[in-house]
Amino acid sequence: MEQEAGGQEQENSSQGNTVLAAIGYLPMLFFLPLLAGRSDRFAQFHGRQSLAILLVFIALWIAIWVVDLIFGRMMGNVILLGFIFKATAWFIHNIVGVVASLLYIAAMIAGIIQAALGRYWRVPVISAYAQRLGL
Repeated sequence: MEQEAGGQEQENSSQGNTVLAAIGYLPMLFFLPLLAGRSDRFAQFHGRQSLAILLVFIALWIAIWVVDLIFGRMMGNVILLGFIFKATAWFIHNIVGVVASLLYIAAMIAGIIQAALGRYWRVPVISAYAQRLGL
């Protein structure tokens, strides 16, 4: 651990496989640091975090799809209120979906950069769950 100017400790990986950890942030390649870096704590950390980010993204898109299905397809056929339900489904599917996708891409890019720099970067909220994964 190193001391930053503000007195906070910063965790860096001096011997960790930073390339393997960074590759793990590419979509669907989270398993590489989990399998190939079994003895490397740094690679395991980033592999778990990448998996957690991907699981949150998939769960979010499933929720968006279900809301779209309920509001857009089922409730959209209700007389007079159908337009409101379809507009809500369109908004959630297109606007919220695009924002979720952009946040996923930003988290992946930030993870790649931080792993390549050898830092133990923690995504707020998601990182706490990532370390609980028993992989």
